[in-house]
Amino acid sequence: MKKLEAFLCAAVLAGICASGTALADATASPSSTARTLVYSFTFNVQQSGEVTNDPGTSGAHDYSGNLNDSGTMTVNVQREQQDRGLILTISEHGLYGRNAGAATCVVYGNTNIICDPNATVNTEEYTLLRFLGPTFIDPAQIDEKQHWKIETSDPTIDLLANYRIESNANGVMQISETRNVTHREAGERRSNVQTKIVYDFNKLVPTSVDEYNIERQYGGSEATGTSTFQTTLKLVSDTMAKP
Repeated sequence: MKKLEAFLCAAVLAGICASGTALADATASPSSTARTLVYSFTFNVQQSGEVTNDPGTSGAHDYSGNLNDSGTMTVNVQREQQDRGLILTISEHGLYGRNAGAATCVVYGNTNIICDPNATVNTEEYTLLRFLGPTFIDPAQIDEKQHWKIETSDPTIDLLANYRIESNANGVMQISETRNVTHREAGERRSNVQTKIVYDFNKLVPTSVDEYNIERQYGGSEATGTSTFQTTLKLVSDTMAKP
């Protein structure tokens, strides 16, 4: 299980790991699709940094680059576990080659995500998975200012995420997220995320997500780097939707 948790922590800074037990339960169960969601996506990442002079290398140098893609993600929902984890598969098809085959995952309302370590799950897929837990909106956790937070800390990760319901029109909510994550494995990586979410509480799914994430990596005095991720998602079909 530790190998699974380490894989997930390294996979995306904006996520947080959970116990691997639920994934074992999910993969052991027969697969069936109770609901299919299709989202369109756009994804952009810009990277820059400096690698300083290190003995035995060619010397200090800068690097930069960017990547863009768009396409669709398909989520096949299977079932909800007793612990409220939702078992599903997610896949991605990008127009310019950013693809990922179906991966089995379990997602929770507190944004914990567990995915098959042998499958590819792209950063932008994790963005969507974060909001698919059936108890993402938990009225018992929301204060009088329409705010709630998720906070956790251990020797390898600190996470603080604040959420606020900015408006609510018959269950269709405009939600803001501010998420700060620090990983302390192989150097230090910090992720600062600002997200706008439109969430349909009646159907328990996000209908659109607009995320801006600045990730900074620190390797002592040897290397620094910055990656800026921009992801947009929009629900285009839902088999539970009324005709």
